[in-house]
Order: sequence, then C-alpha cells, then structure tokens
Amino acid sequence: MRKIIVAASLWMAALATPGLTADREACGAGLVCASDPQTVVKALQAAGYKALLSKSKQTGNPKIESAASGYDYSIFFYECEQTLHCGSLQFQVSFEDDGGNTPELANKWNKDKRFAQMSVWDDGSLAVAYDVTTVGGLNQKNFADVIDWWTVMLGEASKFFKENPAPAK
Repeated sequence: MRKIIVAASLWMAALATPGLTADREACGAGLVCASDPQTVVKALQAAGYKALLSKSKQTGNPKIESAASGYDYSIFFYECEQTLHCGSLQFQVSFEDDGGNTPELANKWNKDKRFAQMSVWDDGSLAVAYDVTTVGGLNQKNFADVIDWWTVMLGEASKFFKENPAPAK
C-alpha cells in the first residue's frame, strides 16, 4: 500500500510541476524578457545600475554582470534553447569559502527569507540567488520591483553576515 501511495504522490507532483519553458515569442515593446537580453541590460541601466552583457563560460547562455548594495553579482539566463529564447533569470552573488559557509548557516537564512535562497556549494563557497521567470515579458514597473527586491535581499545578506560572522582563523 505504501508503494502505491508513494507512486501516486510522485505522479501528482510531476503533474503539478510547471514545465521548463523557453520563451519563443518576440519580446513585446517596452517589456523585459530573458529571451531578449538587451531588454534586461536596458532596464538595469534605466534603474541606475551597470550592466555588462557577456556569456556564461559553463553554458554559453547570456550572463550580465552588475552591482548593488556593495556586492558584485551576476544575472544568469536559464531555460534557453541553444543559448537563445531564454525563459528565466537568476540573480546570484557568491562568496568564497571563509570557513563559516555551512548548510546550517544557509538554512538559518532560508528559514526567514522568501525571495532569495542561500546555498553552500561542494567547494564550500556560498551563493545567494533570486529566480525570476520572464516568459511573456515583465513590464518596466514589475522589473523595477524585481531589482528593488534583489537590492533589499543583498542588504539583508550584509546584515545577516554581520550577525553571523565566520569563525576567526
């Protein structure tokens, strides 16, 4: 009986999971779309931030370098088809291993934060990430709100690290 319940649960979860979707539609006028990286660059610049467009060395997908709240960060493009038609963005800042990057530290952050998640990678580095889907496009006001939330989360990260310092070496 337990096997049937587990199998049914997995099947229902698969049905409830949204599909990863590349955005094949042209980005509408005035919208911000991962499928058109220049719209993301222009929206960041319009909000007063630097935005340097390049490509990810790992995937070849577009990548933007920017900075806010005293941190340099990257915006990675996901759900791309052959590096085009991307459907989502991930704002990400990462930190080298300082001896204090633990799953417990990340869990402490994640317990109280909705919009940005913290994780520890296999090499001991730590990342704070914020994922945003742009399929169909975001209007300028929505994207400005995305940037604002990301900036707030970076400020929260700074406070969190001051309250939870790495152990003295």
